[in-house]
Amino acid sequence: MRKKYLFLSLIMLASVSLHGQESDPLATGLGGVATVAGETQTAAESEKLKVESKGDSIPMWKKKLYYGYNFDIYFHHDSKRESKENGWSFALTPEIGWKLTEKIYLGMRFGGSYANYKSSYLVSVSEIDTSYYTDLRVHVGSWEVAPYVRYKMKSLFNDKVGIWLEAHLYAGMDFPRVTEGKTANTDYDGLRYATTYGFQVSPVITYQFNRKSTFQIFFSILSLGYSGTMYSYDGHREFSNDVIIFSGKLSNLLSNQFTPGLYGLKFGVQKTF
Repeated sequence: MRKKYLFLSLIMLASVSLHGQESDPLATGLGGVATVAGETQTAAESEKLKVESKGDSIPMWKKKLYYGYNFDIYFHHDSKRESKENGWSFALTPEIGWKLTEKIYLGMRFGGSYANYKSSYLVSVSEIDTSYYTDLRVHVGSWEVAPYVRYKMKSLFNDKVGIWLEAHLYAGMDFPRVTEGKTANTDYDGLRYATTYGFQVSPVITYQFNRKSTFQIFFSILSLGYSGTMYSYDGHREFSNDVIIFSGKLSNLLSNQFTPGLYGLKFGVQKTF
């Protein structure tokens, strides 16, 4: 009888030992260990390998393709000898892009904006040799498309913060509507729409929240570039173009009337799939 009990005890002990070897080391907490391919791993190391393995399984297009949405909130000021224009604008511009490399992004923004301006024009009437100021209230609806290339110049804080230089082309159309004042002898007299085009170079700073979300802020006030406009009036067209420095027109600077054209903020969020 003693031999029988001893034999059963040995079987139970062996079963408990085998069960302990097959248990999940994660069940024992962060202090647990496991033997994988002859190497001992803690539970934390095992979990890290699982996360890295999951990252390797993400399709390439999900790592490269991104989309986003940007908001522009600006106060506008343009002062000349013949006119002064003040107002504000708001724009919503979605974007889509491709990470060509870790430092070079190719993308395109597109969207629309709304602006509300108060303009004051010095009107000259040569027939009676007199001049006076007239005030206008102008509402402008616009759309724009802008392909861009972006280069990362600097990474900070373990790649959380990026400093970029972005160059983009743009083309769009403005549709002004005068709701107050008389347009005679002003730039808005008979104006139907305006076609805009040009290019711009400006810095961008990004902050990566996680793998899928990156906040970005554009420093348009530091931009350089070129701007052209074709005005379509009833029966004829007019063209204007200018070099842009710090969002202001170079022609204004040369005539000692330089003021930055835009004060405000452009920001947005990039998302990966």
